[in-house]
Amino acid sequence: MKLSELLNRLLAETPLTVSLREDFDLPLPEALMQPEVHAAIGDAVAETAKANGLSVRGAYAFGEWLAELCSGWSTRFANESDILHLDATFGQAAYNNPKEVIRLYLLPSWEALGDHLPEVQRGVAAAFEAARQLG
Repeated sequence: MKLSELLNRLLAETPLTVSLREDFDLPLPEALMQPEVHAAIGDAVAETAKANGLSVRGAYAFGEWLAELCSGWSTRFANESDILHLDATFGQAAYNNPKEVIRLYLLPSWEALGDHLPEVQRGVAAAFEAARQLG
């Protein structure tokens, strides 16, 4: 699986479809360990979110949040309180616990993603809606 396929699976319950530059659309899981990939995810998701009507603040918070969900690298420039809000929204929607957070790079194998995908997609959709509310 390549990175763009993972992102679009995660975003399946949102109106977003993300495409990455070819040099960042790398095979997983190795791609997630690179800090440059974190930035590529954040930027691509933010640009797509802005094009779908999110505010600059909401779009970049969501992009950075999704990049952190995938890579575990901390956000670059989004408001930390926005990221924490999206984390709590995700946890509540995905696992009925606002303190429950998952980081995909920590999965024991990529086959394990299938075990978590429905919950993660539900949580990502909820985080997207929360980001939509950020002014």
